[in-house]
Amino acid sequence: MTAIDVDGITGHVLPRGARPTAADFAGIADPDTIWEDARWWRFTERTDLHEVRYLEVRADGRTVAVAPLLFTARPGGLLFYDPPRLAGTAGPMAEPELLDHPDRLRWAELTEALSGAREDQYPSLALATFGNHHGVAHAPGRSHDQRRAVMAALPDLLHQAGDELGCRSVALLYVGASDAEEVDGSASGAGYTAALLGAEGVQDLSGHSWAEYVASLSKRRRVRLRKEVADYTEAGLRTVVRWGPAAIDDDVVALQVAHRAKYGLPGGEDRVRRDFDAVREELGDSCVVLGAELDGRLVGFVLYLRTPDTLFARTAGFAPGIRGCYLTLTYHETAHWAVEHGIRRVHYGLAAYEAKIARGCELRPRWGWFAFRGEGADKYREALTLQSRSIERRLDLVGAPAVPVPSRRPAATEPKAEQWN
Repeated sequence: MTAIDVDGITGHVLPRGARPTAADFAGIADPDTIWEDARWWRFTERTDLHEVRYLEVRADGRTVAVAPLLFTARPGGLLFYDPPRLAGTAGPMAEPELLDHPDRLRWAELTEALSGAREDQYPSLALATFGNHHGVAHAPGRSHDQRRAVMAALPDLLHQAGDELGCRSVALLYVGASDAEEVDGSASGAGYTAALLGAEGVQDLSGHSWAEYVASLSKRRRVRLRKEVADYTEAGLRTVVRWGPAAIDDDVVALQVAHRAKYGLPGGEDRVRRDFDAVREELGDSCVVLGAELDGRLVGFVLYLRTPDTLFARTAGFAPGIRGCYLTLTYHETAHWAVEHGIRRVHYGLAAYEAKIARGCELRPRWGWFAFRGEGADKYREALTLQSRSIERRLDLVGAPAVPVPSRRPAATEPKAEQWN
């Protein structure tokens, strides 16, 4: 890459097959956020739906940050990390039924038009990593302002990387509120369109024992917890907790295969086994599996990845017809085990907002910025505006409104002309 200087910060795409290592860059050695861990990036590389490249960010001649780039050569990548698919597709990050009637009609027109235009937006590049996280890992010891300067430089650096890799579209995904305004200022000037992608549910745990935790809750939450735990117990369910590589066994695999089939998700047993094998081999020591058993049979599980004081939910699976298992295992039984084992926070990912708020989670908005080239680019920008509006409305409805980034505020929501050259 011919480096472009952005206020003293330059970006360099590492050669194909090269990756940053924890030995060379301390920011990806045992970070607080599992999605910034070198082991997680190795897991992400093992998918067959994207090629993973890496952006090295330098300032004053030293590496100050690194980030994964998910390169999608043709249609068919994972929805949440494939910019042309993610824009204008109804689902967890677009709820057109919440739009006003004229906007719903326009959404239908746009998505019909985009269905035949998506192939023109490949290859595509997303700065993000699996786990619905931007994946930017900063060098230890960098100040808040220094980190914000890196985030502000990323939209231009991503355009630069997209040009080098011959991409027709790029996106910077899953940025939290603490960095969003800084990114938005530079992204809007570089021709990106901002969209609210959703909000992550994060539960902070108080107390150092189950009794202390329960005592810290509001009366309403204590009543809900006791009822749901009682229903779980009366149904004959019991919780088993395993950790380490052996926690992912054949019973977990079978439940995940059945769960994906029930909801029509792509990939059968071979893909599930490949994914779980990769998690086990790359991050086995960080795996924690909470399972629900009924008469000695596993009927539900949640797989978490652990850092010293935090759990990050990775995936889950539940047998059909087992009432009360999902909510109690995911929120109450998890909290019970967590507070007894030094965990202070649980990250649950996006969606299921009502359930998360009711059980004590804070919703933290996650933003994305998209840039498209050529035919249909204006339609993408308009669809993203409607998509973002629908998610903003969803968070309003659950009582957790997201503060808009500057380019999404009422006077600045018209789609911008293309500026990516």
